Amino acid sequence: MKKTSFLILILLVTILTSCGSYVRIGDLTGISNRNLDDSETYVLLKRDVQAIAKSKNDDALEQAVDNLTREYEGEFLRNAKIYVKSNGAKVKVIGDVWGVQRTNVNVTTNANAKIELKIGDKVVFRRKGDLTDGKIIGLNATSVIVEYGRKKKKIELKYDEVIKTE
Repeated sequence: MKKTSFLILILLVTILTSCGSYVRIGDLTGISNRNLDDSETYVLLKRDVQAIAKSKNDDALEQAVDNLTREYEGEFLRNAKIYVKSNGAKVKVIGDVWGVQRTNVNVTTNANAKIELKIGDKVVFRRKGDLTDGKIIGLNATSVIVEYGRKKKKIELKYDEVIKTE
């Protein structure tokens, strides 16, 4: 009797843990549900974001990609990681959203000075206590994406963390 209840307990634990976890099925350099225009210049809009979609009519991956690109007003994902629930009910996509930068951003400081930031502007910001030079490669409603260093690293900063130099 003890053996049977122990085996049933192990079986239940195995079933419950397998239903709740995601299984990584792959990494993709780029993924999109739209046609891309070669004449457009695409920029990084948001880094390391995720979307989850439930499996309806076998289009969960398409729905997850659409949810991400729609939410951040982008066109496609780069560096995408795709996960599926072990029971196949949900798909999770994590990646960087890229799209067309449609607007410049006007920032008003405490001294009521207006500063316009746009893609390509050079900025300075603090990184580990030191001042670091960089170039804006993306803008969104609350932050700016800056490329810096010889290895062209990317960082997302709030508007009040950068100073425009040119």
